[in-house]
Amino acid sequence: MRRPLCFFLAFLACFSLFSSLTPILERSLFLVPGSCQAAEEAEYVIGPGDVLSIMTRARTDLSGSFVVSPGGTISLSLLGDVKVSDLTPSQLSKELTRRLSVFGVGEAVVTVTQYNSRKIFVVGAVAKPGKYAFSAIPSLWDVISEAGGPSADAVLSAVQIIRAGTGQVLTIDVGKLLGGEAVEPVKLLPGDTVRVPGKLSASRGESTVNVLGEVRSSGTYEVASAKDVVGAVVLAGGPTELADLKKVTIVRPGGASNIVLKVNLEKFLKEGMILGNPELRPGDTVMVPRKRTTLATIFSLAGIATVLSAVASIAIITSR
Repeated sequence: MRRPLCFFLAFLACFSLFSSLTPILERSLFLVPGSCQAAEEAEYVIGPGDVLSIMTRARTDLSGSFVVSPGGTISLSLLGDVKVSDLTPSQLSKELTRRLSVFGVGEAVVTVTQYNSRKIFVVGAVAKPGKYAFSAIPSLWDVISEAGGPSADAVLSAVQIIRAGTGQVLTIDVGKLLGGEAVEPVKLLPGDTVRVPGKLSASRGESTVNVLGEVRSSGTYEVASAKDVVGAVVLAGGPTELADLKKVTIVRPGGASNIVLKVNLEKFLKEGMILGNPELRPGDTVMVPRKRTTLATIFSLAGIATVLSAVASIAIITSR
């Protein structure tokens, strides 16, 4: 009788120990509500302009690369337009897998190959001016470093951040930041422009303007070749299909503070309003913003791009 009693008492002790450990195991493993959600919330959120890669093993014809439209959708052959913006890649993978399951398609795996909804423009005295996209926008210095770092004539005490859309200009002393001195942190936002001024360019008499935003070739151009806004946009390859030519912005250096000019370039092209095509000055930055477009607007903008090219050709001929 003693052996069965010992087994019974040992069983009760093990059961009691397991019961006391269960809440701890739940908290430390995966049964805590919200733990998976917190990890998922930290994941990248898809936005317009991003490029997605979708892979399905069962139907390779559904796999490929897809650009998220300004309205936040992609088009799939079996599903039509699918809303993808504001979703994480894992959330979209689950949603596509669920919706494609009725067609006998297996798992759909979504990855982001280009983070274009979180792009930053870097111009001025850096090694590699241009457009840079990030899964998570880093600090101001990290963005400058991504553009190859400052050139020898860079003036780090007066780095400018030009806010997308509003044209607001913030001047930051990056030198103090690197020296460990306390400066107010500034968070970069998608579409912002970082301008690093140079001290040698002015002494050499170089005259340039920056053309950024929804143009085909953002960059820095000579004022002699881009005397006005139309010339600058044409020189930058013309507007993209997403350009909002009604709200072009010129940010002009003005001593203690910058001057922001609003330009309706579309009105100039359609009605010939002179105020819609002002002359540019050295140091100007032309910002062409993006807007949500309809199919009709896309065709309209394509026609405007053709007009801009024609205007540029006429200007070249008449100048000879």
